[in-house]
Amino acid sequence: MGVRLPPGALFLHPSGNINFVKKYRHIFLAFFIACSQSSTDVSSEQEAPPTTEAPPTTEAPPTTEAPPTIASEELSENEKCAPVSTATCDPQGNPISPDGGGNQPPPGGNQPPPGGNQPPPGGNQPPPGGNQNLSVEEIDVTLNTIVLGGGKDVRGAEGIALDENTGYMYIGLNGSIISGCDGDASLGGQPVGGGELSAINPISGIELFSVKTGGAPIWPTVDRDRGYVYVMGSGDGTVTTHELNTGSIINVINIGGKPHQGGLDYSSGKMVIGNTFKSSEDINQQKYSSILNINSFEVEKNFESSPGAHGMAVDQDNDLVYFSSVADGMITVVDINTNEIINTGAPKDKFGSDFGGNNMLTRQDKTGRLFQANTQSSATGLIVINEKDLTAIDVIRFANSKIPWGMWVDEANELLFAALPNANSVGVVDLKSLEHVLNIQVGECPYAVSLDIERKIGVSTNQGTPSINTSATVFDLCKVYEKLGRKVIGCP
Repeated sequence: MGVRLPPGALFLHPSGNINFVKKYRHIFLAFFIACSQSSTDVSSEQEAPPTTEAPPTTEAPPTTEAPPTIASEELSENEKCAPVSTATCDPQGNPISPDGGGNQPPPGGNQPPPGGNQPPPGGNQPPPGGNQNLSVEEIDVTLNTIVLGGGKDVRGAEGIALDENTGYMYIGLNGSIISGCDGDASLGGQPVGGGELSAINPISGIELFSVKTGGAPIWPTVDRDRGYVYVMGSGDGTVTTHELNTGSIINVINIGGKPHQGGLDYSSGKMVIGNTFKSSEDINQQKYSSILNINSFEVEKNFESSPGAHGMAVDQDNDLVYFSSVADGMITVVDINTNEIINTGAPKDKFGSDFGGNNMLTRQDKTGRLFQANTQSSATGLIVINEKDLTAIDVIRFANSKIPWGMWVDEANELLFAALPNANSVGVVDLKSLEHVLNIQVGECPYAVSLDIERKIGVSTNQGTPSINTSATVFDLCKVYEKLGRKVIGCP
């Protein structure tokens, strides 16, 4: 449930130019935006056509390894960070602290504003929501740890999707560790394996299969009614359709760009996919999204949107797809029935104009609220948004200013679960109080989390370390509910 600003700015994934990254490994960078992608395609200046035919093919993608990225322009090693326009490096090349998004003086002597977190220009005060404590209790309720990759050496398990019919979960194995964890390319790490789709049975604690898919896969999207899982290949611009039970490739669509995540409207069979059509290392040129009809496997429309469209959230009842753009924090709303944009807004602007690294998005159906990851110093954590007018109404702050990545809302119990890569845990938020109330211990560098409410289990995808393979942690939801004092049907 739930994924780069001035001309010349680059948005690189760690699987890109390793020599360039190693050159800057000493620069303070905690983690990169979840744009695990690489491509050598440079954007053209043509306008997006209203529709693009995408003929189906039964052949698997020719490669599952992401090609090298283009290196950014050289910056001052003493004063600037790179690449710019990421969660830890703003568009001007100024480092962003991992512990609060800006309270640390960057290299070169630039000091933070006096007094730490000051309200942004215009007098907007940061809202009071969220947990201001330095720590919360962490519990270990692990049921199983499943090593992923079919026995191969691999890193970078990223997006995850649930098939509610079977309880199976599907995971994109990217190959690269990001998020500022040990093994991140900005810290000298290198890609290991990847380019595969993994399927697991969390209840039995086994991996069912790990099969080839598009290059540098990030998020899978499960279509339980049609029996498919769609994988976004950010490394080669593909959307690969796999059969749920066997992983067999049904279709490959060359949608272009660096697709990150798909928001599927089940009733119409149409999916909005961000970061498509034109591939570019310039964040300002990553400005296209597409609407794919999965009944015909044809692209109905390519359209221009704010740059770096990433996190997706879907209102299934009203056939609306919301997505968040990394470059400017804009949220775009698409009416899937008309294929038209019906609203846009940048909630982060309430807290100032500095870069927000707004890569992840999820939604609570009961309240009509969106939750958008944010790195701004005055609103680090999750911006709580009214989905009707896209205004910021509060901020959820995580203990020790940890920044959340992949999220999942437990609608029935009004809880939000968020992967905290730099804490090796999943943070739990009480959506009534908007407070971070608990941490769940998981594996190394979690990227995302999924919940199976019916079977009372949760799963985190763990990217691993240079010496530890990528994995999935299965944890006991009943023990989480018990710790929070919740009485839930189906739990002891």
